Amino acid sequence: MKDGFCRISFLLLSILLTAPAAADPAALKALVAKKAGVVELLHGKAERALVTAAQDKTFTKYFEAQTDEERARLRDRIGEISLAVQKQFAVEEMCLINRQGAEISRIVGKQIAYDLSTQEAQTVFFAPAFAQAPRTVYRSPIYISPDAHRWVTAYATPILIDGEKKAILHYEHGLDFYEHTVNAGLSTSDHRVLVTMTKEGWVIFDSRKDIPIEQVKGSDNPADYFAKFSLDGLSFEDIKKAIGAEGSEGSGNVVASGGKSYDVAFKEAGYWTLIAFEPAQPKPT
Repeated sequence: MKDGFCRISFLLLSILLTAPAAADPAALKALVAKKAGVVELLHGKAERALVTAAQDKTFTKYFEAQTDEERARLRDRIGEISLAVQKQFAVEEMCLINRQGAEISRIVGKQIAYDLSTQEAQTVFFAPAFAQAPRTVYRSPIYISPDAHRWVTAYATPILIDGEKKAILHYEHGLDFYEHTVNAGLSTSDHRVLVTMTKEGWVIFDSRKDIPIEQVKGSDNPADYFAKFSLDGLSFEDIKKAIGAEGSEGSGNVVASGGKSYDVAFKEAGYWTLIAFEPAQPKPT
C-alpha cells in the first residue's frame, strides 16, 4: 500500500513538473513595459544630445556673421560639431537646414558632405520641426534616408537666434540602432514573441527574425520591406477589441481564427507599439 502511494505521489509530482506552466499575461505586460521603457530611453538620449548640440554658440555666430569668409569658417566648425555627435551616437546623417529648406551643413556617416540639398522643405520632418518650441525635439515617423539609403527615424530641433527660428538641426538613426536593444534577451526559438510596429501597422522589429532595412532598387515603399502585423489572422485592432483595451496599453487572452489561444500584451512608445504574445498554456490540473 505504501509502495503504491509512493508511486502515485511520484507520478503526480512528475506531471506537475513536466506539464506546461500556466501562461502569465502579467509577465507579458511587464515585458512590453520594460521594452517600451528602453525605446523611450533611447529616444530621450537622442533628443537630449541634439538639443545640447543645438545650443553651441557657433550657430549664433554663423547667423550673425557679416562676411562669406566668416560664414565659411563657422560652417566648417558646424561640421566638426556634427562629426563629434556622430562619433558619440553613431548617427547616419546630420544637417543644419535654413527656413527655405536649403542645407547649410551636412555630414553623412563620418564625413562632411558638400553636395548640399535645397529641397529639404519637402521632408517629413521639416515643417513639424520648425513648429517645435525651442529646446524641444520633433521625432519623425520612419522613412528611407536619401543620404544613408536605409530606413531611419529622425529628430529635429529649431535653432533660435534673437528670438527667431532661423534653422533646424536634424539627425537620423538607422532602425538597427533600436532593433538590437529592443530584441536583446529574446531568442528566435522562444515561444514568447516580441514585435514592434509603426502606427500604420508595419512590423519593423520581430524577435523571431531580422528585418533588413537597407534600401533596395530605390524603393521607399514600406510594403517592399515590412509586413503588416497579424497574429494568426488577427489584426492589432482585433486584439485590442478582444481584450477590451482602449488606451495605450493592455493585456489579455485572444483566440485566433484557427482556434489557437494566445496571451498578449501591448504598449505604445511614441510612434511605435510593442506587442508580446505567446501560445496560452493549459493550466495544471
